[in-house]
Amino acid sequence: MDNELSAQLRDLILNTRVPLIIDDFPHDWECFRELLHEWCERFDKAAGPPEFERMSLTDCSTPQWERKRTKANMSMQNFLRDYGCLDARQTHWAAYQYKRAHEMPASCLKGIDFSCFGFPDHQNDFTFWLGSEQANTPCHYDTFGVNIVVQVYGSKSWLLFPPETPLQSTRVPYEESSVYCLDNFYAPEADKLPRMMEYSDQAHQCTLVEGDVLIVPRHWWHYVEATACQLSVNYWVPLKDDMDLALDEFLVKHIVESFVKGESEQTKKYLLNPNQLEDVFATPSELFAQFQQAVQNAESEEHKRKLWETDYLTESNFRELLNKVPVSIRPVEVMPKEEYKLLLESNSERRQAETTTAAAAATAESAPISSTLELLISSMCAPRTIAGMKREFFRRLRQGEV
Repeated sequence: MDNELSAQLRDLILNTRVPLIIDDFPHDWECFRELLHEWCERFDKAAGPPEFERMSLTDCSTPQWERKRTKANMSMQNFLRDYGCLDARQTHWAAYQYKRAHEMPASCLKGIDFSCFGFPDHQNDFTFWLGSEQANTPCHYDTFGVNIVVQVYGSKSWLLFPPETPLQSTRVPYEESSVYCLDNFYAPEADKLPRMMEYSDQAHQCTLVEGDVLIVPRHWWHYVEATACQLSVNYWVPLKDDMDLALDEFLVKHIVESFVKGESEQTKKYLLNPNQLEDVFATPSELFAQFQQAVQNAESEEHKRKLWETDYLTESNFRELLNKVPVSIRPVEVMPKEEYKLLLESNSERRQAETTTAAAAATAESAPISSTLELLISSMCAPRTIAGMKREFFRRLRQGEV
């Protein structure tokens, strides 16, 4: 990859204020030169059957939170056989996703290198997302980083909203570095469609196909759903702006822990994302030490040197570079209002299969805490609440009160 092109892409990625698509990007990573089934065969030769998530296609009562999914071990080739093509016999989707590079066989990540986008120091800190059609991630935004998503096989639909969109945030379920949205874009309720239509002027949409790359700017909301059996790889570019938000995440973690400790396993599994069940329980002294370290990092020049600056180009310079770069790169457009409406209505029809069936009753989730308590937790952890606490902490710190 040409060094000048890599530098140009880096500048665009770090300065864009809207999502960008790079069409048919020639990354030529060795592990993906063959077809998906050959990549899966290579995985099976190097590792035992991995644990997949499974989710009922008709579970629509809430967003398809990870806590609602079941687990099943199967080989990659069995996954392709049973879930590679959605048909009327299937009742679930399956996915092996959010898997870091160190969890994957070396032969399945050979040659992956984000230096082609201008980030040579990624240190293999990238993530794999493999899933069948309708596998989805509930609407959320990532607390940290600019997201580079490379669509390797299949296709995936992205519905994105800018940070200022008034979606209702929640930290239940709690996952460090993810702020979820309560809107159910997988299968919205009919009576909620008018309110969700209020976001139509801000709804950006694209469908990534093999070879496409999506750049998701910092704090953009996104709902992601596979439109065919697919595999993508992403890398979150670490930013200097993230340092300030590391303190926010420690405050949220402390609040969530205060509600979780001493509760039943059922309550813990409801309040916490599965990947947080073993990670969240620090002692008060440990948590405070982590908070102090985050404060020091926020003020450390050495730590900041490892992170990337953003917004260093003017809008006119950004536009000039966008027109100059020798690859097909374009902003993701706002959806036409009628198309957004049709998308919501089509997804809402998924509820028809759920209504009064025994299967729906079996998969319906009953909350082990009251709705009032859940509202209290989300209110205490809301970004603007946390920001106010942090401002007060630094006001007192500067005045020598602590």
